[in-house]
Amino acid sequence: MLSSDFREEARRRLTGKWGKVALMVLAYAALFFVMGFIEGILPNAIQPILSLAELVIEIPLGFGLIYSLFKVFNGEDVGAFDFVNLGFDNFKKSWGVSLNIALKMIVPIILVIVSYFLIAISIGSIIYSYASSSVFYSAVSPTISGAGIAFGIIGFILLIVSMIWAITKSFYYQLAMLIAIDNPDMTSKDAVLKSQELMTGNRGKLFCLQLSFIGWSILASFTLGIGLLWLLPYMQFAIIAFYKHLNGNSSDNEVVSNVEDIDNNENL
Repeated sequence: MLSSDFREEARRRLTGKWGKVALMVLAYAALFFVMGFIEGILPNAIQPILSLAELVIEIPLGFGLIYSLFKVFNGEDVGAFDFVNLGFDNFKKSWGVSLNIALKMIVPIILVIVSYFLIAISIGSIIYSYASSSVFYSAVSPTISGAGIAFGIIGFILLIVSMIWAITKSFYYQLAMLIAIDNPDMTSKDAVLKSQELMTGNRGKLFCLQLSFIGWSILASFTLGIGLLWLLPYMQFAIIAFYKHLNGNSSDNEVVSNVEDIDNNENL
């Protein structure tokens, strides 16, 4: 199946529900907007506490929003703020999935951090060598500068390699949340492993599917982000269709039939 097939399935599932899903995304965004506003007016001593609380609940609420959209995709009735209950009811699972993904990603993440550290050393050593005016430091500054440049080159190359590795590796786990939602009795670790299993050999397909929305993303940017209220659910529905196809429980025949019907209508 092509990216266009999954987008077509997403649009079919969204028929008559565009307003509902946009309201869900708006409610989600509004909640964090209010929290940010409250954080801004509170005393500086209290702001770190609220920031920490916001960080703790961000993952469960994101999980809850995906859960709500998953339910709408399946034809279930979901309220605009149901993502809050769905998120907190699955607080442990959402964090469990996220932490298991982080453990899987730990090596490329460490390499990214090391590369930034090397680049920082490079910049610092070069600035220090040129800023020094004493005779001693003037004599050794070429050595310091040369070492700094070497660190910078190594750090830059390592950054590119580790970023590419991190991005490509992350695609293994992009279905973990959906798997955890679709299989309530499955452990967080098993959901991550199942995602890796499903995505083996399919990472390029998901990348192409996400890339196919780039035109809509550019258009949404011209609406000051308002267009994202509809675009984000559209993208999520396409990813859900992609997941169901890989998992073998999608209505593939129905999707293909819909695509064929469109082709036949265009030929008439």
